[in-house]
Amino acid sequence: MRSVGWLGRWLWAWMIGHRRMVAAWLVVSVLLSWARGEPLLAWVSSGLAAPLALAGWAWWFPAGYERVVAGPSRRRGWRRYVRRNWTGLAEVCGWSRVLRDRVVAGSRKPSGQSVPRLRSVRAKGSTVTLVIRARAGQTLDQLEAGVPGLAATLDALSWRCTAHSGSTSTLLVELVMHEALLQPRDGTVPLGPTSAEPGQLLPLGRRDVGGVWALTVAGRHTLVAGCSGAGKGSVLWGLVAGLAPLVPSDTVRLWGIDLKHGVELRMGRALFATVADTGPDALAVLTALLDVAERRGQAMAGQVRAHTPRPGDPLHVLVIDELADLIAYADRETRMEAARLLARLLTKGRALGVVVAAFVQDPRKDVVTMRNLFTQRVALRLLSDQETAMVLGDGAARTAPAHRISPTAPGTAWVVDDEGNTDRVRADYWPDPVIRDLAARYPCRASMTPATPDPPDEGDERETSGSDGPRLHSVGTNEPTPPPRRPRSPRAPRARAAAAATSAEGSAAR
Repeated sequence: MRSVGWLGRWLWAWMIGHRRMVAAWLVVSVLLSWARGEPLLAWVSSGLAAPLALAGWAWWFPAGYERVVAGPSRRRGWRRYVRRNWTGLAEVCGWSRVLRDRVVAGSRKPSGQSVPRLRSVRAKGSTVTLVIRARAGQTLDQLEAGVPGLAATLDALSWRCTAHSGSTSTLLVELVMHEALLQPRDGTVPLGPTSAEPGQLLPLGRRDVGGVWALTVAGRHTLVAGCSGAGKGSVLWGLVAGLAPLVPSDTVRLWGIDLKHGVELRMGRALFATVADTGPDALAVLTALLDVAERRGQAMAGQVRAHTPRPGDPLHVLVIDELADLIAYADRETRMEAARLLARLLTKGRALGVVVAAFVQDPRKDVVTMRNLFTQRVALRLLSDQETAMVLGDGAARTAPAHRISPTAPGTAWVVDDEGNTDRVRADYWPDPVIRDLAARYPCRASMTPATPDPPDEGDERETSGSDGPRLHSVGTNEPTPPPRRPRSPRAPRARAAAAATSAEGSAAR
């Protein structure tokens, strides 16, 4: 009985939502039945037969109903509403201008208005695209200032605007009217490389305007910021999964730093050459990657300006889960050395085939001091408009409000592309069994283990620098490891050195 009652409430809600169609069909059916001389009950039943059939279609086959009936009807309504109410919409958005006034019956009334020209309005998928020609004396900046009001009036979920075909007087406005990212979607293990080159776009999820959301990892440092529960793991494993098919051939080599006891990255440990879960191990990973960059830089000097990954000479990708644990919340020595090594890696590693993908909860400047060195940023749900501006840049809080993302939609984010256009996206969710399957299918052949540095000799009073800190031992890889440093003999004791200096001065005096 409970299910029957729930179905009845759903049917009633569906008929209320389609009341115009139901009423029109009912009127037509009643008129036809009356003309045929049929009884009243037959009129009503025949009038409700078609709406009930459509409701059953929407219940049992929602995807087909959305594609054939609901979607086209909704888009047609959007286009009709904008065309019929364009003058009023332009007025409430502040785009109109009174041309001249006239006196009628002792009162002054406007005789006309000048509004921007609506050149075209198109609807596709969940978006409405408007091409607006500015009126005389109006600039694109003035048009853009009214777009948020237009989006609010039409109850749009998000909006973006650009100059149409490079014009200085025509604006293209995209309004997202229907929530296409409401339902989460699980990630799937790729059956093979998405491309032969790791520099191609890696699919991570969906865009709210339709289509696939993808990022480029090669040649770019990526910073992903989001508060707790925002879905950073979805973006992390999406990046890893896109690169995973190239890992067994050693065209891509993944390195991991996860100071939260390795809880996140060790779920797919077989994909990584090494995963550091302590401060010394993290310094060892950073030092090893800097060694790779140094050797490549020396080999590439005067030959090529950008590294091309190939088997045995891979693209090195460092994945850091919770960057603040490494450079802000660790002990002082680890924090300072990690910040120094990471800053050098971000500065020189990109063209040398060594890139960083870092994930952080707190993007403030006192936490992530080198955030401007990341060339690509993703803003998941953040806590304030100031944090949104810190991640995506000045003015992003208005065009890409990451602080307004719903907590019930983890993985939803705002991104800014190379041309400055904003995009709302949602990354696919990666369950633990899928991550294990991914790691089992594409294991890394190059394994590295952190090595504890040898203790200094008793007679050696040198301070150990970061470059002489923890190192990595290579196992199962063809890439040469840096040669060991030639051991230095201990310096002479200070007393012996002082006596030798005194004797030399006496001999010179004689």
